Amino acid sequence: MSTIKVTDYIIDFLISKGCDTLFGYPGGVICHFMDSASKYKNKINLQVNYHEQAAAFAACAYAQAKNTIGAAFATSGPGATNLLTGIANAWFDSAPVMFFTGQVDTFATKDNLKIRQRGFQETDIVSMAKPVTKYCVRLDKAEDVKYELQKAYFLATAGRKGPVLIDLPADVQRALVNKKLLKEFMPPRATGIYHIQQVTKLINQAKRPIILAGAGVNQAGARRELQQLCQTLQLPVLTSMPAYDMLAYHHPSQYGFIGVNGHRYANILFAKADLVLCLANRLDLKQIGLSRKLFNPRARLIRVDIDTHELNYPVGNKELRCRGDVKTFLRELLAQKFTFTQRDTTWNKFAQYLKSQLEFVNDTETAHAFIRHISRILPSQVSYTLDVGQHEVWAVQALELKENQRLFMSAGLGSMGYALPAAIGVYYATKKPVIAMAGDGGFQMNIQELQFIAKHQLPINIVIFNNEALGMIRQFQEKNFQKNYIHTTFSSGYSNPDFKKVVKAYNLAYVAVTKPEQIKRSLFDLTAPKIIEVKLPGETLLLPYFGKEVIFDQDPPIDRKLYEEIMAY
Repeated sequence: MSTIKVTDYIIDFLISKGCDTLFGYPGGVICHFMDSASKYKNKINLQVNYHEQAAAFAACAYAQAKNTIGAAFATSGPGATNLLTGIANAWFDSAPVMFFTGQVDTFATKDNLKIRQRGFQETDIVSMAKPVTKYCVRLDKAEDVKYELQKAYFLATAGRKGPVLIDLPADVQRALVNKKLLKEFMPPRATGIYHIQQVTKLINQAKRPIILAGAGVNQAGARRELQQLCQTLQLPVLTSMPAYDMLAYHHPSQYGFIGVNGHRYANILFAKADLVLCLANRLDLKQIGLSRKLFNPRARLIRVDIDTHELNYPVGNKELRCRGDVKTFLRELLAQKFTFTQRDTTWNKFAQYLKSQLEFVNDTETAHAFIRHISRILPSQVSYTLDVGQHEVWAVQALELKENQRLFMSAGLGSMGYALPAAIGVYYATKKPVIAMAGDGGFQMNIQELQFIAKHQLPINIVIFNNEALGMIRQFQEKNFQKNYIHTTFSSGYSNPDFKKVVKAYNLAYVAVTKPEQIKRSLFDLTAPKIIEVKLPGETLLLPYFGKEVIFDQDPPIDRKLYEEIMAY
């Protein structure tokens, strides 16, 4: 039949694009959308979270883990506004997610009336979401459904990926359309400017070159190409914090992540290089410091990015800007001939020595030992999701990731409450066990999703790093406000529930540990949900951090004799 209900058409479209899971929460004016999804049970799963923000986070992580489109839905009013934090997360982390919100009937909207609201729960979500979406539209005409879906999908997945939102009035959802008469969207052709010959020449002439990989390499599906380039060029590879999973911990080219809390050996290598091949990395303030020109004024910088606006935000005066898809760039670069005519033969040996001297200098907290033990005993099929706080950076500092093991975090937005719902999204994308790591503060922000994993008995183990404080902010108050703690410790207003009792209410397995040596493989259950509470001292610290404006001399300083020896190279 050529006649089809609008929401049936939407669900069929999502299935055709490889989306097999929908995350959301029920509501009156999204019921037609949900009813349509229920008709395709053998092709798409309709999953109900317990808060719309959690549904949005789950869809973000699903899209990133599966490298396909993600989707989340909510009703109008508070349902739609509750999605906004997750939409912003997708925007900053370039996750291709299609968000669908219910809306009151078109004939019940206020339109140009100067009133606040006409229909119950009527909310102009399109205006609210526009600043954090690539495309945002209210579908006012049923016959536009094919055009708007195709346009939204194209924009979500083309160029620098990101979220889109389609607001669905109830009368449009239930309308019937003739598939043969629907107009189509014609996408523009993408072009790139890669300067491959010039890039090859610069690499061949460099004495101390490095590769700096960003999260965009993952987003482009270019992990394999990066690994091939490592094998070809035999260079040290540094990453941004969210791209740390690009290479396994023991990969010979893996030299850690750069930035304010980064691996010290990574920051020093960054400073000593004379050529930086920067792949899909924004080079933000957390990575290179407040003054972009101080990151390494002597180095030639090759920047590869699909986002013209990022390339137009210069780092220094010695940039070669290559605009386009990083996967295409890497494939073209791999076809070139490399002679390394001026390569410093001691460069790789220096990198190895540097790492051997500074590899565990960042391990200042007991939490580092817990995390190293966890990553060493768990198998490679396990993925990790991280919440936001001290534990997040400890994890990237200490996790010894295995080959092709993935790591997910709210990198750009930095939203607490991310790890648990993100673990749900990663599981449905991979159908493999997930370890969610959260602080006691972040865990409470979407704690209701324990009901989701309990109901479905998902193989998600949650590690709660509990220092009875909002540790990152407490540390900031300690350093900058003479220990005037405000709502960050128990005595200043912050508190936790008894997590053991909370977990019992959800009928989930629970265990508490106080020492790293208690971490054993038998502690984890990779077939069912489990909560492991790691009890830490209250005054935990996140070290190192920026020193005197430059990333290569972090505070607290390392041994000065060793530092001077390293910097003399």
